[in-house]
Amino acid sequence: MKKMLIVTAVALLAFGMLFQTAIAVPPHPGARPLKVAVVVPASATDQGWNQMGADGVRVLQDKWHLTVEVAENQGYGDIKPVLRDLARKGFDLIIAHASGYQTMAPEVSAERDVRVSIVENPDAIKRGLVSNYEGEAQKGAYLAGVLAAKMTRRNVVGVVTSAEVPDWNRMTVGFMEGVHSVNPKIKLLYNVIGEAAYEDAAGGKRNTEAQIAAGADVIFGMGDGASFGIMKACEENKARDGGKVWFIDVIGDKSGIDSKKILLGSVLWRFDVIYEMMLIDIYAGRFGGDYRQTLENGGIELALYNEIPQDAMNALKQAREGIVSGRINVSNMPGTKEMRDYKKRLFR
Repeated sequence: MKKMLIVTAVALLAFGMLFQTAIAVPPHPGARPLKVAVVVPASATDQGWNQMGADGVRVLQDKWHLTVEVAENQGYGDIKPVLRDLARKGFDLIIAHASGYQTMAPEVSAERDVRVSIVENPDAIKRGLVSNYEGEAQKGAYLAGVLAAKMTRRNVVGVVTSAEVPDWNRMTVGFMEGVHSVNPKIKLLYNVIGEAAYEDAAGGKRNTEAQIAAGADVIFGMGDGASFGIMKACEENKARDGGKVWFIDVIGDKSGIDSKKILLGSVLWRFDVIYEMMLIDIYAGRFGGDYRQTLENGGIELALYNEIPQDAMNALKQAREGIVSGRINVSNMPGTKEMRDYKKRLFR
């Protein structure tokens, strides 16, 4: 029997910190501390995109003496009134934490002369007023793919996604490449819950159950609220061999609710890393850049939970070293068509 090693998120994160790029924090300026608001479409306690975005600011609150406001559950409609109200309150930076806000926030920025940060719209960058940030999480997803390939018993793994947006597409490609690097004969299933089905837990559960019925025993889920449905399907269903269906999550940490012990890991996104870059640039007078979360700067990390075989740990270590050294090149494909075409070539 293989020797089993229990690895916590903290352990792997500590390993990853060896490769982080340190951020030089300047002395606190004599001017007043900043007021920072973050606007999120759903609950700030969703253990995913919304919570990680809100927590990213809260982590920096004491260090930077920030005044922080989190506007949660704002949905995906017209948020201009919310943004205008925050501008009226004198916030120095408004983080519009959803790709659906990427055009409205720059409009309010121009209208009210307020700094905003948006997601996935670098064309809207305006020096001094509008910055863009994106997660280049494909390298973390590559590691997740290596893990999935090592943990599948039937050589069938699945990807369930709530949308085909740049962040999710990048991770889909990274995951596919990681799987393929271990065993190109593995069968990969791919389901899209909906056009923007971020909170569709029922759809996440339904699509995951379909993949389990088709033989998948490891699921890589990208969903926000929909991920709870993906996780539920893995909890409630057995694989074809009668064993567990493993779940690999993204962005947040759901280990605290993993009562069935089916959560293998998560490609964690640490937004405090790039938010701190923004604060530094505000004080330095150069706000208005394009900020990226990466494996190298510590903004992206693979956390592990439950029991991981030693050979899988060895493969992960080798893959990470290969990525950091440049020996392994992970593709950066934000576009849906190129991602789908690549999937067809990689898994025929």
